[in-house]
Amino acid sequence: METTINIAKEFSPVLGGRWERLGPHSGEKFYRDKLLPAYLNVSEGNGKVVIELDGTKGYPSSFLDQSFGELARNYGAEKVRNAIIFKTSVFQWVVDYINQEIWDKTK
Repeated sequence: METTINIAKEFSPVLGGRWERLGPHSGEKFYRDKLLPAYLNVSEGNGKVVIELDGTKGYPSSFLDQSFGELARNYGAEKVRNAIIFKTSVFQWVVDYINQEIWDKTK
């Protein structure tokens, strides 16, 4: 099973910061409304969540930590890493940042 989330089309092309209380399109809201349900949907089997990163104006580090970091903190970095596939032709630095600065440090 595979679930795809195109962040720009299904969430917002302009992303906010960490918390909902600080403004729209936060990492907290993305985690709760998009990322967590998709992950839980595939986590029972060997499914994957495909995250399409292209199309946004950019990625605040606080957005990334609150969404992808929260998932790793709650479900384990290795388990999450094995379930998520990133697709991008523009934001390879985001993939590297998530892997090195969030998931590698969440053990």
